[in-house]
Amino acid sequence: MQIFSTKRAQKVLDNGAADATESQINLALSNRQRILNKVLHSVSLSPYIDQVKTLFSLLQDYVKGDYREIPWWSLGSIVTALLYILLPFDAMPDFIPIAGFLDDAVVLKLCLDMITKDLVTYTQFRAQEVSKTSEAGS
Repeated sequence: MQIFSTKRAQKVLDNGAADATESQINLALSNRQRILNKVLHSVSLSPYIDQVKTLFSLLQDYVKGDYREIPWWSLGSIVTALLYILLPFDAMPDFIPIAGFLDDAVVLKLCLDMITKDLVTYTQFRAQEVSKTSEAGS
């Protein structure tokens, strides 16, 4: 069995980011629970559960208009990585024990690596929002 390469993952993300649409953002958000369940129940993906939750939070804030300080390419990469997790028959079909989710993990990890700066900026934004909310409630 050929291992899913980082080069192939890069191609998946590049193609997905280039073709990303608002409707795909909504599709990812509407499948949030299904994606989270797959992540939680996969040995390869479960270490990324907190990051996946952050990605969903970012997408939700983008859709609501609360956060727009992210390049479209990064949004497209996020949506591509999340929706890739849903595909049962991708490069390595998910029903293959252990290996089935390895390609999903490679795509997700590469996405996280590529958008690290955007995620740091977003988490700082969220921290400021929480701080403002707690100050207003005092």
